Amino acid sequence: MVSAHPDLSSPWARLAVVGLLSRPGDDRFLLLRRVPDGVWGPPGGRLEHGEGLEDALVREVAEETSLNIEVAGICYAYDGVHKGERVVAVSFACRTTEAEPGDPVPAAEEADAWRWVTPAEWVALAHDGLTPWRRDDIVKATALARHLWIVHGQSIGGSTAGREAAAAD
Repeated sequence: MVSAHPDLSSPWARLAVVGLLSRPGDDRFLLLRRVPDGVWGPPGGRLEHGEGLEDALVREVAEETSLNIEVAGICYAYDGVHKGERVVAVSFACRTTEAEPGDPVPAAEEADAWRWVTPAEWVALAHDGLTPWRRDDIVKATALARHLWIVHGQSIGGSTAGREAAAAD
């Protein structure tokens, strides 16, 4: 049984992946409203035995949203608690493989709603306590995700993703 209060002094943590998922030409990111707690966060989850980071990310996003993705790379990492376990979450800049991918179809056991949000809208959710992500983490992660697509020669949208979120607080 997993403890509701994990030992954060322990050097051991589960490894998880997070998809900072956008669409080509759009600087908004996909958030899912998680069940049963109702908080908003990007798709992702823990690795399975023998699974690589990118493979886990592609699997988790497909399972949770039914969307296919391409990955630019790692853009952020943090440690925290997820489902009562200490985790180190590795966030990836990723996007749908189609410009008009259709609507995400969240897995019912994972989420009951979805929305595309700007970094500033995500920061507002943090301010209201509706996401486990902290303001500074949102600002840094979305700016770095956007930068990775620029490095790859492909912008995800307007040039204000990180600055917009920083100004929202």
